[in-house]
Amino acid sequence: MAMPKRVWGLTAFPALFALFLLFCWAYGFSTFESPIGLEPLPNGTPPVEEKKIPEKRPGPIYKDIEKTKNAPAIPIVDNFLIADYFNSTSDFPAIASWNRPPKTHVPEKTPLFIGFTRNWPLLQQCVLSYITAGWPPEDIYVVDNTGTMKSNFPPGKLSLQNPFYLNVDRLVRLFGINVISTPTLLTFAQLQNFYIFTAQEKGWDYYFWGHMDVVVTSDEDLTLGSDNHPAYPKFESFYMRAVKAIRETQDPGYAAEQKGQWALRFFAYDWLALNNVTTFKTLGGWDTFVSFYLADCDMHERIRMADFKMDTAEAGWVFDVGRSIDMNLLFRRKIDPKNPPKTLKELNDLPEDDLGGSGFKELRKAIDVETEWKAYGDAYRNAWQVKQAGGQGEPFYRDPRGFAEAMEMAIANGVKTYQEKWGHNTCELQRFGYKLADAWMVEKDFEVDLPKCTP
Repeated sequence: MAMPKRVWGLTAFPALFALFLLFCWAYGFSTFESPIGLEPLPNGTPPVEEKKIPEKRPGPIYKDIEKTKNAPAIPIVDNFLIADYFNSTSDFPAIASWNRPPKTHVPEKTPLFIGFTRNWPLLQQCVLSYITAGWPPEDIYVVDNTGTMKSNFPPGKLSLQNPFYLNVDRLVRLFGINVISTPTLLTFAQLQNFYIFTAQEKGWDYYFWGHMDVVVTSDEDLTLGSDNHPAYPKFESFYMRAVKAIRETQDPGYAAEQKGQWALRFFAYDWLALNNVTTFKTLGGWDTFVSFYLADCDMHERIRMADFKMDTAEAGWVFDVGRSIDMNLLFRRKIDPKNPPKTLKELNDLPEDDLGGSGFKELRKAIDVETEWKAYGDAYRNAWQVKQAGGQGEPFYRDPRGFAEAMEMAIANGVKTYQEKWGHNTCELQRFGYKLADAWMVEKDFEVDLPKCTP
């Protein structure tokens, strides 16, 4: 039955009106104007208001200047001014007769690496102590690890107040030693691998390396060792005892339990050490990701786990110092402490002291003061590394405070790497049952994340 026309019209009108409203609604949005000036999206959807980003003031935001400025540094002075009177190695003062190396070099090669990054006075003192203890100057290799790409080589471009200053001309031309440069600034572990690489390039089977913040002396009064058992019953120079340590490794009975395989010998831990090139290469060298602290733990524990011989030897006294002594004392003359020599002639005119005599006692007394200061003084142990704060405007200048801070960060990262590698935070890996194959394979066995190293 058909719907009456009137009823159909009444029913259709509301529907048509609804369609009209829908059309108007859609049309209104298509012509929407944003109250904040945003363009409508292509489909007519109103844009979402973006959050306003706070306006950033132009330029960097600086730290509190009191927290960033370098501590005032007292200008350093050269600690061996007598060298200003030298013209060549022939002017170098004669060392004590009992310490002089043989006129004909011993059959063994005796290269000694001394790494340098900061503090010229301490490096110079270290070198002079080795020379005056009998080490042939031509066998000493100072490694310029300043990262200044030979800026210290003649003509030197760095000044004395620059932490990375090294007087290469004096070391080579007047002292007669060798200076070689790293290509860039190396970490401790990288520097150790540089020693191995250099030894390999020069065809050396072994080499010595030592810290630059030490003073060495021969055991003139035979007090090294206990009262009842001195290290040696008769005097030999520091150098000749080091040579004896090499010869001991060449004895067929040495390292017999390890089938003749030896890695290193410590003289006062690693303040001076004798390293076997082949062994270190066999173990893959030093882990450069363990950059500074605990790098020695990683290397030495791997030596133990590989069952290579590692022992100690004696050559003489090796003192850990942080400041300079009167270096005239190293030449073992009869010096009046109240009137020390000020020129080369004054030093040369003084008679030679006696073996183990009063001059040696004065030398030991001066060194003891500095070892006590470094170990127990007000300054922290490595304060010697931040004595200089100059060098602005010179090649490869680095802000001293920033450099020291970056070093601390690198040290912390190296410690963390060691802990992740071994799951342990001390040096006693072998004692706790670790094996070479355990590297990077074990969970941490400690809770406190602090570096602890017990050699």
